[in-house]
Amino acid sequence: MRPTLSVFMTTFLWGVGIGDVMEIPQFSQKAKDELQSYVYCLVDPRDNKIFYIGKGKDNRVFAHANDALESGNVKTDKLDKIRDIIADGQKVRHYIIRHKLSEEDALTVESVL
Repeated sequence: MRPTLSVFMTTFLWGVGIGDVMEIPQFSQKAKDELQSYVYCLVDPRDNKIFYIGKGKDNRVFAHANDALESGNVKTDKLDKIRDIIADGQKVRHYIIRHKLSEEDALTVESVL
């Protein structure tokens, strides 16, 4: 069954053991074209609570995993939360809340959530 764009859920996929390879998902070009600008949230799978709301285009929703792993010395609440989730052997959940937005509308939706 294919996911619909109105209810998009994705997860970070990666190994957490020594020698495991991290795989960061990517949207297909068709999905990126359909999504346009979007608002998304990151959810902690350990308590099912949203810990970050953002707006983006293309594969922005997936960039946080890379940021958390490549910039280990950078300390932010968001990046530290992602690192903790990984250390617990879990995967961050992603939800696209709204899509097909103009940049201005995406900023507005992000700001009220």
